[in-house]
Amino acid sequence: MKKNVLIINHDQHEADEIKGRLLSSVSEVICVTSMQDAMKYFIKIEFALIILDAHMSAEDDHKFLKLMRDTRSMPILVLSSQTDYEHRIHTLNAGANAYMGKPYTTDECLAQAHSLMRLSESIIPDEKLCYTLVCGNDLIIDPVTRQAFLKGKELAFTKKEFDILLCLASHPGRVFTKDQLYDYAWDDKIVYNVESVIKTHISSLRQKMSDADIEYIRNVWGIGYRFQYEG
Repeated sequence: MKKNVLIINHDQHEADEIKGRLLSSVSEVICVTSMQDAMKYFIKIEFALIILDAHMSAEDDHKFLKLMRDTRSMPILVLSSQTDYEHRIHTLNAGANAYMGKPYTTDECLAQAHSLMRLSESIIPDEKLCYTLVCGNDLIIDPVTRQAFLKGKELAFTKKEFDILLCLASHPGRVFTKDQLYDYAWDDKIVYNVESVIKTHISSLRQKMSDADIEYIRNVWGIGYRFQYEG
């Protein structure tokens, strides 16, 4: 079976050395030097292993590491220049499967990498545990943790904004009327100015997602809105 490995490391020389040694046993190794590029590949490709630079992960308090762990079941190996106890524990609790602190040899790194990939092959993933929505090339929505990430950056939504976005994104292409979105996001039976309320929340969602490469929420004139991330 073909295997893909993603290396996220600011040290291009170190990444290339690991890549060169891994290519003999896997189908493809992708090296990136930024979390933004990592997100793009992570969304598109199923990886058998992630090798992550601890320093890059710590820059966002391991948010991307936690996101990867919540979204997929692949093993994550963290390489670090630090060896202190608290740093290791924090990284492992964030979602890493293994932690290697320097000094380590390339042979040790490869041995650990192959061990983790063998372990992942023996585990049958429970598809029911994968709740996260991956939309297009840059948007991830996790209904369990109620978090949304655009190009690797977490978006700050109100409860109602998140509920409306989740409703639309869970049914891409389906058209929802303003009344349907209101019924989904509001528990009360009192109907306020539904059209004005929904328009305001949609406008706020679009503004907060303005860095997206496409417009995810589309108007369907005379009816309502639909969520679309292709074309």
